[in-house]
Amino acid sequence: MAWLLLAVSTAVLYWVYDGYGRFLQLCVAVRRAIARPGALQTDSQQARPEMTVLLTVHNEEAVIQQRITNTLECDYPADRLKILVASDGSTDRTGEIVRSIADERVTLMETPGLGKTGTQNEALKTVDSEIVVFTDADIVFDGGFLQHVAERFLDPGVGAVDGRLMYAQNAADANTTSQGFYWNYEMKVRHLESQLGWLAVVAGASFAVRRELLQTMDPSIGEDCVVPLDVVQQGYLVVHEPRAKAFDEFEEGSGITLRRRIRQTLRNWQGTWSRPALLNPLRHPWYALALWSHKLLKWLSPVFLLIALFASCWLLATVPGALSIAAALPYLLLFGMAGLGWLATVFGRRIPGTGVAFSFLLANTAFLVGIVRATLGRRIHAYRNA
Repeated sequence: MAWLLLAVSTAVLYWVYDGYGRFLQLCVAVRRAIARPGALQTDSQQARPEMTVLLTVHNEEAVIQQRITNTLECDYPADRLKILVASDGSTDRTGEIVRSIADERVTLMETPGLGKTGTQNEALKTVDSEIVVFTDADIVFDGGFLQHVAERFLDPGVGAVDGRLMYAQNAADANTTSQGFYWNYEMKVRHLESQLGWLAVVAGASFAVRRELLQTMDPSIGEDCVVPLDVVQQGYLVVHEPRAKAFDEFEEGSGITLRRRIRQTLRNWQGTWSRPALLNPLRHPWYALALWSHKLLKWLSPVFLLIALFASCWLLATVPGALSIAAALPYLLLFGMAGLGWLATVFGRRIPGTGVAFSFLLANTAFLVGIVRATLGRRIHAYRNA
């Protein structure tokens, strides 16, 4: 039984963190060999629907001016662009700064602490633009971001567009460097799923959606989770556009990273299960495969990781031998290197190779805590909640 548990757990972990990506690459290669569709011809004048960029913020006086300026400077017609700043319970100068901007395209709406998603629900009631762009205050758009997003909506079958969110890495911080490694793999998987028409995931800080497809969202669940699911349930595609670049920075510090990922896991776990039809392989086989492989099994990976660790250690203790050693060694090395990575972080040192292991186990710890909290029925409504 221990060998079976070890084999199954190891197979699931491999599938989640490498095998699924390779499977997607194979599927894309097969599709290209069978049919080579021509590129979508874009008309620069046609690809300019009216857009509203929705900024949902809380106490962002330090960056809100630059964020609005960055959006207004994007290569997009002035008469087709609006910015709606939804300030939720801000107690600093955020509202004052927005009101001081002398541009009729910029509008401020203030709410008394409804939470991020609740504030977005209220803000969307005032939006009549064809396209809504969701973003955050600390994001920077590339100059062509809006135009590249708009071009994808020329295809009437496209309901949402996920931009390419890029993170600047701090070479002096092993944690952020390791996060960058995993994020690059995430972007690769999204691009492959998009090419296959299986994508149902977006980055909440850089995506756009047709206004007519937006539904009232549960205030305890993030828009980056439920919006793409609602889009595909209505028969539209979610696509990834690598040319639509947006830039952010990883938050430094393992404590901050842990709290953020716990929050994300909790909200996204609940949000994904709120659309069970998409998880049913008999109804939506390809979306179900993508969601189970890309999201649910990844969040469950700490369970498989612990099963594999205990099973391999049990075999090592009860059936010592070369095979048992070979089975246990990868997991013992992983946890050992992660421990060294944690110590390196505590003492401000860098030990080559340990940062990736520490970041991996940190993420899995967050997944486990988030799922436990979700199972216990905890819900998040506050805009920021550690």
